[in-house]
Formats: sequence, structure tokens, C-alpha cells
Amino acid sequence: MYSKALWPVAIAGIAEVKAGKGDTLLKLRDSYHGRTADGVYPDSLEASLAINCLDEERHTPEQETAMNRAWFRAAPFTDHGRPIKLARDGCEQWPVKPTLGYPYATGIKGLADTLTVSVTGDPVTPHEGGVTLAKELGGSLLTVEGEQHGALLAGNACVNEAVAAYLIDLKSPAEGARCKL
Repeated sequence: MYSKALWPVAIAGIAEVKAGKGDTLLKLRDSYHGRTADGVYPDSLEASLAINCLDEERHTPEQETAMNRAWFRAAPFTDHGRPIKLARDGCEQWPVKPTLGYPYATGIKGLADTLTVSVTGDPVTPHEGGVTLAKELGGSLLTVEGEQHGALLAGNACVNEAVAAYLIDLKSPAEGARCKL
């Protein structure tokens, strides 16, 4: 989970790199990926790859190349400067066909009220996607005003109370409910 508290640490880590050290950034990376003190990582990266390869439609090399070129045009600071001859989908050789496609979560019927928690300034999952998901599921939405990825387990009483009420008592927040990080 990203929060504003991490930015000073990240900035200090970048300053260390300028001085020839990478200890702080390495600790941030290890923390993000769940590395234990004995150097073992959880299976979350492999699980994410498997889930994505099973959930998402595959791109042809031509589609992947076009998408990479469009990405670099939209965000030139991410361009590595090497020509893209032919990009490959990371799931291209996956042995099982995907089970889902785009868009996700459409035409779902018969679900109990499902709570979607969405942060307005989430850099990873845009708030508009959370709003759309809640509508598609026919569920409730808790909008959280903030600038981080995720709101659960962030130590926010408003979010914690709303989620606990949903999980324990099956009580959804009122329409238009909002919390602020």
C-alpha cells in the first residue's frame, strides 16, 4: 500500500543513489514485495502473473508493439530510447487460454450487496473504475478521498468502521458515503 509517508523515504533513497548507495530503495522494494528477513519472497508476483494471464485477453505481437509505442508517446519519460521492433505479450506462451476478457464484471446477476472501496487519487486503480465496478455489481460504493493506492488497513477510522460494518453485520454504507484519508 502506498501512502504519503513513503514519499520522504523514497526521496531520501533517491538521494542515496546519487551518493552511490541503494540501501533505502532496496528496503522499499523488498518491503513492497514482502521479502522476509531470510530473503524469501511470497508467491504474490507469480500469482499475479497467473491471474492476469488467465483473466486478460492476449495481444498479438503487433498489438503489443502498437500499445508500447502509444505508451511512450503518452508518457515520454518512460521511453527507454531503444527502438521497438516487436514487443511480446508476457502471457503469449501461457499454456491455458484466458477465461475472461474486457471489460470485466459485466452482466453479473444475483449477487448480494457488494462493497467497493475506491480512493479518488489512487495512482494504480482509477476511482472511475471503482465507481463503474460498484454499478456493474449492483453494490454499494465507499468513496475515499486520498492520494494513495488502497484504503484498507491504512489506519483510517472512517474506512475501518464502514468495512467492518459490511463484513461483520452485512451493513453497507449509505449511498454517497465518503471518507477522507
